[in-house]
Amino acid sequence: MTTELTHQQRLNRFEIAQEMIGFMMALRTSLIDEEQQKLSPDTALIAQWEAEFDKLDDELYNLHLSDEKDIERVIAEYGPILKASSNTVQAGA
Repeated sequence: MTTELTHQQRLNRFEIAQEMIGFMMALRTSLIDEEQQKLSPDTALIAQWEAEFDKLDDELYNLHLSDEKDIERVIAEYGPILKASSNTVQAGA
């Protein structure tokens, strides 16, 4: 038996997915900034992160409330990455 989500629940999941993409973009921005601060920054790595940032920006722009599969994919894909990133930050604090 599948349970249909209410409009409010779908809206909450949509907003969570949007925020996750935003956090992923922030992580890329932070990595780019840290690399640029080095005496010999790895320009290939910076270019890779910039491309990932652009992909995330497109993904955020193209995310729609009606696309429940894409919303769930974003949450499933980025949730573990963000959790691991949060745990790493907390362990280093």
